[in-house]
Formats: sequence, C-alpha cells, structure tokens
Amino acid sequence: MFQKLLPNKVQTSTTKVLVELKKALFGFLKAQATLISITTLIVLVGLLVLRVEYAITIALIIGIVDILPYLGTGLVFVPWIVYAAMSGDTHFAIGLGVLYLVVLVQRQVMEPKLLSSNIGLDPLATLIALFVGFKLIGFLGLIVGPVLLVIGRTLHHAGVFQDIWNFILGKKEA
Repeated sequence: MFQKLLPNKVQTSTTKVLVELKKALFGFLKAQATLISITTLIVLVGLLVLRVEYAITIALIIGIVDILPYLGTGLVFVPWIVYAAMSGDTHFAIGLGVLYLVVLVQRQVMEPKLLSSNIGLDPLATLIALFVGFKLIGFLGLIVGPVLLVIGRTLHHAGVFQDIWNFILGKKEA
C-alpha cells in the first residue's frame, strides 16, 4: 500500500539502491571469507613448519577468531608468543612472532584490494573511509566509514543525488 503512494521514479531509485546495497553486502562477505581463508592457510603452513601439534585445529580456530575486526589473530598469537617467551622457548616465540607478522602484513596488504574489488570501491577511498571513520568515532568508525562510503556510492549510482538536485532547482523529468 505504501509503495503505491510513491512516485514511479522513487520506486525505481529505491529498487536500484537496495540491489546495489545487496551486491555490496555479498561482496563484503565474499572478501572477508577470502581473507579468513588465506589467513587460515598461512597460519596452517606456518604451524606445520614450526612443528606444532594439532596445527590444523589451531589454524582453524585462528581463522574463526580472524572474523573479529582488528583484534583477530592477535587475540591468539600475542598471548601465545608471550607465554612461549616467558617459558624459555625463545626460538618458538620468535617463530610465532614471524608468523604473526606475516599474517598481519598479508591482511593489511590484501584487505583494501579485496574489499574494493568485491564491493566496487576504490582502494584509496576505502582506506580514507577507514581512517576518517576511525578518527571521528573511534573503533566503531572502522565499520561505519566504509558502510557510509558504500551507501553514498550506491545513492550516486542510482541517481538519487541528481534527482534531489533537479528537484531543488525545480527541473522536471524529461
């Protein structure tokens, strides 16, 4: 009933916006799944090289923990490295540290590229949205910044901003 009250142009724009947002959401989920899979694989190989017992199980757990934004693998690696160092196993602690560093670098290098290609955002714009979001509202801004960028891009592609501008200027549709 509510939809019948809206003009056709608004209905069309709304449909375009919802389709674009759905694509962006699935792109984001696909990018995160890819990043988590790569992290899990790197951790598995590293743990096998370090000859850790139950390497597959630990790698899968670290992969699951990697879902947490910006805590992720550090939640497991940092205490494990500290424990290994304090218990006197410095070679193992160094090996874990190197593995953690490789995982961090891989994540930082690949995340903007994968997110941008799967969501359809420019990598630089994604990084700027992350930075501005973090500076404005802190940790939550790391999520809010890119989401607002996706919404803005979607509204732009659907022509909503142009329609609003034309309405302000009093122009009629052709």
